[in-house]
Amino acid sequence: MTDSEARSILLVEDEEAHAELVRKIFSKNNSQWKIYLVSSLADAFKWLDENEPPSLIISDYLLPDGRGLDLAKDVKSPVEMGIPLIILTAHGSEQLAVRSLKSGAMDYVVKSAEELQKLPWTAERVLREWDNVTERKRAEEELKKYTKELERANRDLEDYTSVVSHDLKAPLRSIRVFSMLIMDDYAHSLDETGRGYLNRVKAAVERMNALIEDLLKLSRVGRKFADLEMVDLNELLEEIKEDLKVRIEERAGEIVAANLPSVSTQRVWIRELLTNLIDNGLKFNKSENPKVEVSCEENGKDYLFKVEDNGVGIEEKYLSRILNLSERLHPEEYEGTGIGLTICKKIVDKFEGNIWITSSPGVGSTFFFTLSRN
Repeated sequence: MTDSEARSILLVEDEEAHAELVRKIFSKNNSQWKIYLVSSLADAFKWLDENEPPSLIISDYLLPDGRGLDLAKDVKSPVEMGIPLIILTAHGSEQLAVRSLKSGAMDYVVKSAEELQKLPWTAERVLREWDNVTERKRAEEELKKYTKELERANRDLEDYTSVVSHDLKAPLRSIRVFSMLIMDDYAHSLDETGRGYLNRVKAAVERMNALIEDLLKLSRVGRKFADLEMVDLNELLEEIKEDLKVRIEERAGEIVAANLPSVSTQRVWIRELLTNLIDNGLKFNKSENPKVEVSCEENGKDYLFKVEDNGVGIEEKYLSRILNLSERLHPEEYEGTGIGLTICKKIVDKFEGNIWITSSPGVGSTFFFTLSRN
């Protein structure tokens, strides 16, 4: 509402002298105010039922048939009241001020000559605050609406990715099964080249299956974060060692860890993060005894984690690109989809931390990431 538009006040006051004084004060300060006078709660409710809502209600605290705060009965905030309310009182007190504000009033004014003279200024301030309150309320309602829409979209996307994953895997399973049947039943009819082709088909199916799983996992990182829980990382590391037991034994590898802290985090994703980094250190490794060392230190408000290996290392020109989805350095030499490090970066981003790499070709790589101690 602009200053040039007439604004209306419903004045609820049973003392004629006070009502006339309020009229004169507003008339003297701003002719744009239009004041409607009633002298009781019953008349106030009737007026509100029969007329457009006023810009503001100014009501005496004590009225013949109740209290001015009864105009805001059963509401818990000014916004629920629907109209800004100012209470007038003959005797101000801190207790009354608290009661008024808790009951839905925007302000209260003591009926002294000095305070009443300030009433137009108070009304202007209350209306400005009212605009802010209602705008914030509208923004909160919009946010709730968009949040619900986002939650629904995430559920739909989760269903969609699951269906797509299932549908993509179905033909892969058929290809795998028929390849095995051909290999079992007709291998003797094929020459070495034919058997080689079948083995390549089988390997391609396995790679495609792994790629689908990794892409599905990557899509879930941003949407499937669980509640925080206290996680003992030493226990978690033992679980990861058990999961990687076959690779460790095949490569005569070793996973070493200093005393790790217990942290408040999402267990499923910190496990995925550490598993990927440790598995990378074992996989991309030509050492006779692959070794991955996990350590952690406090760094201000963060934990600083290091996952260090003695693997093949990464050339400096690739360090800034290795965490990207499209970057895969050794597609022919090593198994995997190349998405593992992208998943790691996305997890750390969701943790609101940072991840980076230092590396020397032929010596090894060290992956660093931070996790807030709070």
